[in-house]
Amino acid sequence: MKAKILFLVLTLSCINNAPAANTMLSPNENVLVNYIDKHKKDQLKLLENLVNINSGTGNSPGVEKVGERVRTELDDLGFKTQWVNLPVSMKHAGSLVATHSGPGKKILIIGHLDTVFPSSSPFQSFTISPDQLSATGPGVIDDKGGIVAILYVLKALNQGGKLKNANITIVLTGDEEQAAKPTSISRKALREAAQGSDIALGFEFSLAENQLVTGRRGLSEWYLSGSGKSGHSSQIFQTASGDGAIYEAARVLNSFRTTLSNIPGLTLNPGIILGGQSVNEDTQKNIGNASGQKTIIAAQTFVHGDLRFLSDEQKRMAEQKMREITMTPLPLTSSQLIFNNIMPAMPETNANRQLLTEFSDISVALGGASLQAVSAAERGGADISYIAQYVVASIDGLGPWGKGAHSQNETLEVTSLPEVTKRAAIFISRQLN
Repeated sequence: MKAKILFLVLTLSCINNAPAANTMLSPNENVLVNYIDKHKKDQLKLLENLVNINSGTGNSPGVEKVGERVRTELDDLGFKTQWVNLPVSMKHAGSLVATHSGPGKKILIIGHLDTVFPSSSPFQSFTISPDQLSATGPGVIDDKGGIVAILYVLKALNQGGKLKNANITIVLTGDEEQAAKPTSISRKALREAAQGSDIALGFEFSLAENQLVTGRRGLSEWYLSGSGKSGHSSQIFQTASGDGAIYEAARVLNSFRTTLSNIPGLTLNPGIILGGQSVNEDTQKNIGNASGQKTIIAAQTFVHGDLRFLSDEQKRMAEQKMREITMTPLPLTSSQLIFNNIMPAMPETNANRQLLTEFSDISVALGGASLQAVSAAERGGADISYIAQYVVASIDGLGPWGKGAHSQNETLEVTSLPEVTKRAAIFISRQLN
C-alpha cells in the first residue's frame, strides 16, 4: 500500500513539474514554445560564442568568422547557403544568404553580423550578471541577439515539423552599422532577395518588450560649400569686401533651423563645419582641417550634415526649401548644396500594422504585453529600409530587448531572448498553415 501511495505522489509531482500547455495556443504551437524553453540555455551559450568573436564592421575576417559559425547552423537545418562578397575595394564583408524553398508565402528574414566595436575596442567579451538576468557584450542585442533568435526560431520550426514546408530567405549583412557605398552594390543581395517576398521580418533589437517597428525614417547626407571674397578683416561688410564665407554659412544654417526644425519627423543636423582660407574634409576618416587667420575674411566654408525623413515626399520638400535658402546669399558670397541618398524610408503602412496586430495577439497568448508601434522618429534606419518598397508587409525590432546599444553598456535582458524567439516562431508557423 505504501508503495502505491509513493507511486501516486511521484506521478502527481511529475505532472505538476511538466510544462503547462497554453490553452490560447494550438498543440503545435505549444510544441514550439516547449522546445524554445527547453533549449534557452543552449541559445544563450551560442550567443556568448558569437559575441566573443569581434566583428566590428571594419574587421572583415571577424565578420566572416561569425558568418561561418552561423552558416554551419543553417546548413544543418537544410538551408542552401552562400556568401555574396563585395568588391575588395569596399573593404567590407559581404552578406550571408540562406534559402529554404517551399510552398506558400515567401518570408524574408533580415539581420546583420557586424557590430560598431572595432578590434581595438576594450569592450570585447560576453559577461552575464550574477543573478543571470542580464548579459553585456558587443552586439549582445545589436545584432547577435537577433541572430540567435533567428536560429532558434528555425530550430523550433524544424522540431515541430513546420520548417519542411517553409519558403524562407535569410540575409545577414556584414556591414549594417556602416554600409559600404554605393549601397546599390552593398545592398544588392538584400534587394534581390526581397523581390517577390510577401513578408519581411527584421531582427534588429527592440527598445522595450511591448514595442515593434512598423516604420523607419530614411537618411540622406548633404554638403554645403560656400565662398566669399578674401580680404583684410577691417573691411568686412563693406561694399567692396562683402560679408565673408563664414557669415554666409551661418546665415544658411540658421535659416535651415528656423524653417525646418518644427516639422514632425524631419531632422537635419550639421555634423561638421569648416571655415577659413582653405578647407578640406576626409569623409572616410571623418576628420577635416581648415586654415586661415582671424585678420582675414574667410574665403571658404564646408558643412557636412544628415537629413532624416518619414517619406520621400517629406525629403523632397526639405531639399527644395534648403536649396531656396541658398539662393539669397549675403553680399559677395555664394552657397552650393549637394545631396546624396543613403537609405530610403520604411513607410508605415496598413499591411505593416496588420503584422503588428498579429504579433501582439501572439504576445498576449504567451502571457506577455500587447504590442505597440514605436514612433519612426525614435528609431534610425536599418537594412529593412532598403527593401520595404519591394515587400507587401514589413516589421522590425523583432530581436530581444535591453539597453545601451552602440555603447560599452550594451546589455541584454536575458528573459527577452526566448520570449522574442517564441513570438517569431509562432508567427512564422501560422504563415505556413
